[in-house]
Amino acid sequence: MKDLKFKMAYTTDLIIFGIDSRKTKNARSLPEKHLSILLVKRDKEPFNNMWCLPGGFVNLNETSKEASLRVLTKETNLTNVYMQELKVSDEILRDPRGRVISVSYMSLIDRTKITEELRKEASWFDVKVEEKKDKISIVLSNEIDKVKYEVLRKAIDAKSDEYEYTICTENSLAFDHSKLIVESLMELRNKVNNTDIVFNLMPESFTIGELKQVYELLLNKKLINSAFRRVIKDKVTLTNEIVKTGGHRPSILCKYKENNY
Repeated sequence: MKDLKFKMAYTTDLIIFGIDSRKTKNARSLPEKHLSILLVKRDKEPFNNMWCLPGGFVNLNETSKEASLRVLTKETNLTNVYMQELKVSDEILRDPRGRVISVSYMSLIDRTKITEELRKEASWFDVKVEEKKDKISIVLSNEIDKVKYEVLRKAIDAKSDEYEYTICTENSLAFDHSKLIVESLMELRNKVNNTDIVFNLMPESFTIGELKQVYELLLNKKLINSAFRRVIKDKVTLTNEIVKTGGHRPSILCKYKENNY
């Protein structure tokens, strides 16, 4: 650390998740939903030419959340979207440049609202998660690159649902961002089970089938139709609009039911 230009720095990291739909080869099938995360390729050291989460230094005249909102707008041109603080990362050696403390935030967006192209350094990566007991495999991929790594999950306390995550493979992403991503995925899953957070990823109108696909992506499991409908019956309201998808019979569009508690 001889060449340090600062004694301590304050930064923010932003985990931006989105959902998009893609047509399948089978014209009669529903379009498939895909979970994706926004990554940025670094163009300087440390970790030159490696992918990382969007983020940056917090200015003297802003909070970490304000800095994250600034980064979000820069990357997506969106404002007024869901964002929550995930954690404070203050491991002493997390940044080779010196002592850097970062506050990370998770943001969920409806990708259909993005009307401008991403910066050339940024790209959406599909997220695939495989779980076998206490080992989690994460695959992030776009049309050109693929990032793959494994994570060991260990319960911190048998009486709680808190876990610690250890990356088992070599650094696939810059800094400690591999760990931040798996932590945010698990936090998102927990929120899906206990809140209405999933609707931040949905367009204003959607079908029950589309909503079920998104739930299955985030929970990483298939859901029984009847049980799923019971879960969401008080969360959505039916509209008078009908949409035809693939070779299936027309479906009624729904909307999130505000103030449903």
